[in-house]
Order: sequence, then C-alpha cells, then structure tokens
Amino acid sequence: MQAIASGLLGRASYDGGAGTVALGLLLQWLMSLAIAAIYGVAAMRMPALFDKPVRFGALYGVGVFIVMGFIVVPLSAAYPKPEPSLSGLILNLAANILFGLIVASTLSLMRVGRRAARI
Repeated sequence: MQAIASGLLGRASYDGGAGTVALGLLLQWLMSLAIAAIYGVAAMRMPALFDKPVRFGALYGVGVFIVMGFIVVPLSAAYPKPEPSLSGLILNLAANILFGLIVASTLSLMRVGRRAARI
C-alpha cells in the first residue's frame, strides 16, 4: 500500500507508517472505482459493452494496463520506479484483464437484474 501511496508522496511514503498504508489503500479503492465508473458510463452509451462482457471486459483490462503502466505510473512520483520484467508485465496484464472482466461482468449482471426486477 505504501508503494501505491508513493505515487503521490514519492520516497516519503515509506516513512509514513500506518498513515501512508491507509492512504495507499484509499487510493487503490478510488482508482478502482473510477476505472469501473468509466466503463459503466461508456456502457450506458454503448450497450454492446453490457451484452458482451467477456470480450469488452478483457479489452478494457488491456486498455487499463496500457494507461496505468505506460502513462500514469511513469508520470507519478512512485518510488522506486518499477523495473520492467517480462514476468511482471505478464502478471500485471493478467491482473488488469481479470479486473476488466470483473467490472464488465458485474455491470452486465446488474443490468440483467434491473431488467428482471421491472418485469
């Protein structure tokens, strides 16, 4: 969690104890919610995102991987900057694809549930 907080605080994050652990957890939750909300807003405008959650959730996960790994983290104050390795990239990509699948599937199921409740 301190590594996540270091995106804002840099090296000082590791000297902050429980406070920066809590900040890192909060930042992780906020980023996750924002990323999920972006998909949800896009899905309201493009219903195919609801209809094909596996395809579009996986693609969204790849997009999140690219944006976070090649834009957000490099531009942040994160310390130390992660050294790229093939195994690290593969694990991070897999985690982001899984996250995209969870977001897309959850929103798709919520939409189905809302339709069923109306009937």
